Amino acid sequence: MERSFDIGGVRIPSRVLTAPMTGVSDLPFRQIASKLGAPYVATEMVACESFARGRPDIVRRAAIGDGLPLMVAQLVGREAHWLAKGARLAEAAGADIIDINMGCPCKEVTGALSGSALMRDLSHAASLIGATVSATSRPVTVKM
Repeated sequence: MERSFDIGGVRIPSRVLTAPMTGVSDLPFRQIASKLGAPYVATEMVACESFARGRPDIVRRAAIGDGLPLMVAQLVGREAHWLAKGARLAEAAGADIIDINMGCPCKEVTGALSGSALMRDLSHAASLIGATVSATSRPVTVKM
């Protein structure tokens, strides 16, 4: 049985994927998960505007890390230009896949009209996806 699969031309060598989890999937977690056999390791949720402005704690969340076989950067935001900027920064940092968070139910995230709050306005969500796809050559996925 074939265990590998592709996401937009990026080969995922097995079906072990780690979910992006704020406060959990930091760089040391991703390095350990990778050593234990998870080829797909995602960053913590990275707020695009703060990432673009260089906020140290957010830049730390986006750390790609040497030695990881595959890197997925998860981005969150509510404005197309910030998601596009975040995607460009993540690609420049070495992300293989860009994932957009449209699923987080946390009040802090939904109160900022991001995460799962985007499901209330599907045309706006589609515009954010389009802006992200247009800004990067990397495959883009959506967590919902």
